[in-house]
Amino acid sequence: MNPNNLEQDKTAKHRLISKVLSPALWLFVRSQVEQVSHLEVQIASSDRQILSGSIPRLSISGDRIVYKGLHFAKISLMGEGMQTNLHQVMRGQPLQLLEPMVVSGEAILQETDLNASLKSDLLSSALTELLSKLASSNSAVRGQIDWKQIAIAPGSLLLQGNLVNSSHTTPITLRCGLQLSSGRKLLLTQPQLQISNSWEELENYVMDLGSHVNLKELTLEPGQIVCRGSITVMP
Repeated sequence: MNPNNLEQDKTAKHRLISKVLSPALWLFVRSQVEQVSHLEVQIASSDRQILSGSIPRLSISGDRIVYKGLHFAKISLMGEGMQTNLHQVMRGQPLQLLEPMVVSGEAILQETDLNASLKSDLLSSALTELLSKLASSNSAVRGQIDWKQIAIAPGSLLLQGNLVNSSHTTPITLRCGLQLSSGRKLLLTQPQLQISNSWEELENYVMDLGSHVNLKELTLEPGQIVCRGSITVMP
């Protein structure tokens, strides 16, 4: 091959990544979150793979991210096997994911993140549903719960809020250990429920996160939760 042609091919690839694919990927990732203070997207792919719309590996890192009302201090992710509509992107259309993609990495949730996330329907509703299952035999746990605070200690969580019904508001506290049961399941250990000044011992509970989740590590440290694993992102 003529060296000039080889150099032109390399230049064309560089332009394809820097002028088309990288900005399109950045916009795609940015469009999935509500807020982010810093976001980086890097691509690893060969000429042929890029032209076919295949990205075998990409890395995503970001700080202070809000996704569906959930706050994250920091994420560091690696995506594998991404199939895109590159030909449509080159004609000015938004980038789309064409096939399921496995994303693995690390996410850090600090206490401040979780407490900010309590304002989202996603987390507050999930916590209320969880409590209703944990305390299904307790008739006092009825009505709406206004969650106020989450505290993280080594290996355990403390959740506080108010139980609101038609007649009055009652302080409520849930204390439990939290650990991995399997890649897709979390185990809540020795849960205790306090309503007013009365404590009740509850049964251990297994929470299934779904077949798209595969966690490798879940660590509760003072003031933060560190998660490592993977999730399958659907088109």
